Amino acid sequence: MKSIPYIQNVLILGVVIMMVGCGADKEKEPTLEESSLSAQLMTTLNEQLDGGAVGLQLPQSSDFSSIPADPNNALTEEKVSLGMMLFHETAVATEGVHEQLVNTWSCASCHHVAAGFKSGVVQGIGEGGTGFGVAGEMRVLTEGFDKSSSDPSLIPDVQPLTSPSILNTAYQEVMLWNGQFGNQDGGLINAELPSEILATAGTPKAENTRGLGGLETQAIAGTKVHRLNTFNNSFVQQNIEYQLLYEAAFPEGGDDILENMGKAIAAYERTVLANQAPFQRWLQGEDAALTDQEKRGGLLFFGKAGCASCHTGPALSSNIGAANEEMFMAIGFADLDTSNPEITGVVTENDAKGRGGFTGRIEDNYKFKVPQLYNLKDSNVFGHGGSFTSVEQVVLYKNAGVPQKRLADGVIDERFVPLNLNDEEIDDLVAFLEEGLYDPNLDRYVPDALPSGACFPVADEQSKIDLNCAP
Repeated sequence: MKSIPYIQNVLILGVVIMMVGCGADKEKEPTLEESSLSAQLMTTLNEQLDGGAVGLQLPQSSDFSSIPADPNNALTEEKVSLGMMLFHETAVATEGVHEQLVNTWSCASCHHVAAGFKSGVVQGIGEGGTGFGVAGEMRVLTEGFDKSSSDPSLIPDVQPLTSPSILNTAYQEVMLWNGQFGNQDGGLINAELPSEILATAGTPKAENTRGLGGLETQAIAGTKVHRLNTFNNSFVQQNIEYQLLYEAAFPEGGDDILENMGKAIAAYERTVLANQAPFQRWLQGEDAALTDQEKRGGLLFFGKAGCASCHTGPALSSNIGAANEEMFMAIGFADLDTSNPEITGVVTENDAKGRGGFTGRIEDNYKFKVPQLYNLKDSNVFGHGGSFTSVEQVVLYKNAGVPQKRLADGVIDERFVPLNLNDEEIDDLVAFLEEGLYDPNLDRYVPDALPSGACFPVADEQSKIDLNCAP
């Protein structure tokens, strides 16, 4: 039998006290319904989940010993500080194809705080984009840019899938929708793949030979993929503030500056945790952090709706040590709609196959990585193909249990079945997802200013106007 933590005993005791009419201050007491819902939710978590309620708690971002880390990239305050600056720095955008767009994008262009560290548009744009709007929703291709252009100077930096959030990514071993980045010591997900698939020479996957975690490998490979320079006589090496930040982060030095810069960015990303969301506060004992509706939604999430059969662990993505079949699933989401004039490029067969397009294994076809679920309402882009525009749409889709994409028999995950939720239950579940899992203070992960003094997360002329930025 699982032990019942202290908070549950307190909640149950609170119900008993109110029932016997204790003379405590009535205005400060939770109502009977509130206490009952909390007790039910806590009991559900402790009975249904390995690790119970405690296993869902996100650590504080400064509690480095409690944050999952690459064994070859110990988290330090100095690395995190450097990584935060590099992640948002537009002055390192110097390796693009169009000389007039130098210094106008960054890692944060497609993973910025205003959209919950997603891009805010269906297809994120690095180089070749203009404008930002309020939360990235107005970013569009610069005139003339097209993925199929015969002019190399007009090919934008875009991907054939949506940009996932970096929020809570410390809790998954590999990165990208297909999990192609990540090969850390002791890792499980990509450990059995042959080297010609895992680290194909001449491709970004070759960075997997470094034997680092998904976030570290992605940061290193992404530096070149996204036309940035942090390592080769770049602005970072020429700026005194960055020099000091680098020396503090890596006092031992080292010749592989690209790898060290990638490790710093990954260290920062590992600390970007939604630990101030109401559900997290409730888990810490703040009963009033969740509304009654959100508690009912939580009961559905971890109970009748079966959401936790796929979305697990502190990030509600995957548990640490998850197996391949626990991290990647086929539930029939549609791919990017290339008929949309705002989308450029094509979705290849390998792109559409997701995990299978990377591994080459038939059993992996059309499976995509389970995403984390915090701060969803910061964006209106959901799914690897951006085929949903609201949390409610996703819930209705899963409630119906009918795939958007027609796939062969036996491909769709057996857990994708109708949920049989009524309208009130759907509303409660959406409330839990949108409000209960919403951290309102993610700005704490964004620098006040950069060593370059440049605008960020994008710095083209229209974006400067949108961001009210005039460096």
